[in-house]
Amino acid sequence: MPPIRRSNLGRRTRNAINQANYRSNRTAQERDDGNERERIRISQTREARARHSTNNRASLNPAAFSYDVSIDYSNYQCVVIGSMNLVCSHCKALKYKNDANGLCCANGKVKLIQLDPPPEPLYSLVSGIGTDSIHFLTHIQQYNNCFQMTSFGATNAVRENFMPTFKIQGQIYHRAGSLLPVSDSDNKFLQIYFMGNSPQEIDLRCAHNNLVKRSIVEQLQTLFHQHNQLIILFKTALDLMPSDNHKIVIRADKTPAVGENLESRDIVLHRRNFQLQPIKETHRSYDALQYPIIFWQGLWMHHRDSTFGLQL
Repeated sequence: MPPIRRSNLGRRTRNAINQANYRSNRTAQERDDGNERERIRISQTREARARHSTNNRASLNPAAFSYDVSIDYSNYQCVVIGSMNLVCSHCKALKYKNDANGLCCANGKVKLIQLDPPPEPLYSLVSGIGTDSIHFLTHIQQYNNCFQMTSFGATNAVRENFMPTFKIQGQIYHRAGSLLPVSDSDNKFLQIYFMGNSPQEIDLRCAHNNLVKRSIVEQLQTLFHQHNQLIILFKTALDLMPSDNHKIVIRADKTPAVGENLESRDIVLHRRNFQLQPIKETHRSYDALQYPIIFWQGLWMHHRDSTFGLQL
């Protein structure tokens, strides 16, 4: 037979009765002293918890810029947000427990186009498998610099302590030059794509980025010439420009809403001149021109006829 389980309900009841009798028999002074001790205990507990929380937050203030692998951040309650294991029923995005409803896709109202996997060699280069991929991911910024089509600048860049580091202040901007360089000038940024000589194009891309491998630059150059729709668009436009007075206009994807700055956001690139065209940060090609490795397709060309035009 199984052992008889004895309940301790009677013992708990007797203890509760004894506590009640003790409290009822206390003098007024004893009750006041007991209440005061309890208030002090609760106050000290709250202060200790507050100090612990404040110290945790203070010690983690610079953690985003100086991650320390020796620290177990899961011990800090202020940074533990749980696992991303909830699945949106509409878009199948992974979410955290406390994410707001509709944060990912507005409860099915926002529908994104399925991303295409990049073609080779980019697919293998971003896989993290093999020495070339590890090298590429380690120096991906330098590889992007080889192929960016716009220059990067700011309204104020401060050099500190005569060291090769800069602090960016003010507004960041991207600028694009003409499709062809003026006489006696070297090809730069977007102009490199139209040199018409593949080995010289590779040489120029590698000249200012000594950490890159020439073989990888050559493969990426071929990929962009074949798959980047911006480059294909520019080449087509360049063939249709009979003189330097012509320009290509890349239309913005939408009209600004009422109350916003209503000046034109179109990108206007000349065949050949000295001007630098500022690129509006709200233009759909803003990031694609600066980060061609991420946006290897350039832009979506579903309605190509309505996205650009040639003008005198």
